[in-house]
Amino acid sequence: MKYFTPELWLDFNSGDWASASKKYDRRLSAYRKHLQNILPRLPRDARRFFREVCLLHDGTLVRLETGDHIEAQTRKVVSGKAGRQAGVRMLVLTEGGEFTYALHYKEVVRVQVNFPGEAVLFPISRHANFGDWGYDELSAVTDGIFRHGILFSSGATITIDFRKFSFQKMEAQSS
Repeated sequence: MKYFTPELWLDFNSGDWASASKKYDRRLSAYRKHLQNILPRLPRDARRFFREVCLLHDGTLVRLETGDHIEAQTRKVVSGKAGRQAGVRMLVLTEGGEFTYALHYKEVVRVQVNFPGEAVLFPISRHANFGDWGYDELSAVTDGIFRHGILFSSGATITIDFRKFSFQKMEAQSS
């Protein structure tokens, strides 16, 4: 993550709120400028999601699935090497609990999960967990391959390199 680093997040708890806010505003502005170069290369639906900076801030990662046939729960699995395609699906509950976002990454070329993270930020609860969805960034790796990096309040990170992305926003179901 280039713009929303663990250090930036820790700055907000350093006691110098004004300085941290100015730094955040500069990085947010730089990130939005960075996005202007990337968003036109994405399909309209994907642009809609990534344009909303901090959309999932303070949300909860409900589920992370990755595999060669993550859609196999509802479709017959194609056997053999030709039918396999790495994918990632995440379910994220928004901060207020009203909505769940299903994020679908297809033609995935790299997935990296660092749990626990390298930096300890703000662990929540006495049990190990990802904690709140903090910040996420989109970048271009090469022509046609994008990277979505996510930093959680525990310091854990998820990085996904992909070619195709889609999402669904659904009303959260009460338990």
